[in-house]
Amino acid sequence: MSRTNSLPSLEAQNVSFAYRKPVVRDLTLALMPGTVTGIIGPNGSGKTTVLRLLGGILRPASGDILLNGMTPLAGLARKEIARHIAMVPQSAGDGSQLTVLRFAMLGRSPHLSLFGFESARDEEIALAALEMAQLTCYLDARVSELSGGERQRLLLARALAQESKILLLDELTANLDINYQVELMRLVIRLTRERGLATLVVSHEIHLLASFSDRIALMSEGAIRRQGTVSEVITRENLSQLFGLDFEVRPLANGLPEVLPVIDERRQP
Repeated sequence: MSRTNSLPSLEAQNVSFAYRKPVVRDLTLALMPGTVTGIIGPNGSGKTTVLRLLGGILRPASGDILLNGMTPLAGLARKEIARHIAMVPQSAGDGSQLTVLRFAMLGRSPHLSLFGFESARDEEIALAALEMAQLTCYLDARVSELSGGERQRLLLARALAQESKILLLDELTANLDINYQVELMRLVIRLTRERGLATLVVSHEIHLLASFSDRIALMSEGAIRRQGTVSEVITRENLSQLFGLDFEVRPLANGLPEVLPVIDERRQP
């Protein structure tokens, strides 16, 4: 599908946020349909706070977050926001004793009536999401019985069951073996393309995001330092400034960059 000539599905315009001190400063970021955007930054740079702002969990101190280029997120109820935006956290929280099917059905909550009754259609949608995540063989298993990679796929399935057009992923591949990381990112890419999703992935995995993202933003101290296409942003100079380390960035045969930290044994910690 074409990803040009369309309004952003979600856009932050000069957004700032603070607790006791500024955490996010003058954030401007657009998430386009059919596109995967990655945010990379060191610990404490404000990445998770950006996700919570974009997901409507936190309200900006200044600036605006617009849905579909025109609707302020601040004017919508939480349930309405959840119909448009699905967030995938780092863990299953307190849902570990639920069955896999029951956990996936939680994604249907924004669409339920006032009395909260689930329909056969809701179950059908949840089952379809579990099938995409290759988890239908675990329907009656407890979430606590799944492996780390399976739990991450289940969190993604719950988000897919929301049928939202915006997908926000917080460290989806953290603490997983490389095969699970690649498998999950391939699934995210495919669903983003097929469903026209606007997907944002926050991760420490520089090479992974450089391989799978359409656009990249580099973040430190609450501010976006660089953003653009992978080739524009993932450079030795930019990464060295961001992390305070030297990097080697080499183009691969497919045109994507290979990113390697340069280990200087003479440098003292």
